[in-house]
Amino acid sequence: METNPDFNKYMDRYFNYAGQWDSPSKCGLKVIQRKDGKTLAIATEIYRQNPGTPVTEWCAPLATQIMNEVQCDTGKFIFVEHTPDLRSKLAFYEETFDLVNFEVDDQRFVNPKWSRLTPEQVDAMMEG
Repeated sequence: METNPDFNKYMDRYFNYAGQWDSPSKCGLKVIQRKDGKTLAIATEIYRQNPGTPVTEWCAPLATQIMNEVQCDTGKFIFVEHTPDLRSKLAFYEETFDLVNFEVDDQRFVNPKWSRLTPEQVDAMMEG
């Protein structure tokens, strides 16, 4: 089973973040400035390469940190969580994409809600 995803069209760099209890954490990241003026961030779980908190467990603070780093407004920021295919026979290791919507509290994201996306929907969002 492959547990270290390669850079691909959904991940072109690593992003370090302070996870739960300030534990050093890392994910894959791709940020796209769309034609419509919105910013799309795709955060990829990198499993063994992430020494700390998983993306799913820390997506609201992670999305807030990425949004602040790229200097984007909460209303123009789109966050997608990506888990790559681990080439396993187990269904929960298949590739998934989720649009994560948040409530906003004082310019930070809280209360994430996930909506499953197809790869084709993500590709269309990347062109935006």
